[in-house]
Amino acid sequence: MSLALRMGRTLGELRNTLSVGELMMWAEYDRENPISDIRADIRNAQLVSAIYGSQGVKVGIDEATLQWSSSEEEADEGDPFAGLEAAFMAASK
Repeated sequence: MSLALRMGRTLGELRNTLSVGELMMWAEYDRENPISDIRADIRNAQLVSAIYGSQGVKVGIDEATLQWSSSEEEADEGDPFAGLEAAFMAASK
């Protein structure tokens, strides 16, 4: 999905136009140079750590990285899309 977002295409378009070999090359590229937004989060955490460090406060990269959800929240939520179909059906009535 990250690749589709970065390319401005739908998953269907990628499925129809991307060969298996090219997809494998993209996967390898992603391992070396992440395509997703996590890279920007890490860069921002480095900046936060450096700014705090310049003021004498020690903040590690892990502490400054945005935490979008915790493992407890993920365990409690289960399937995040479980009620999606019912919500669409209710909205269409």
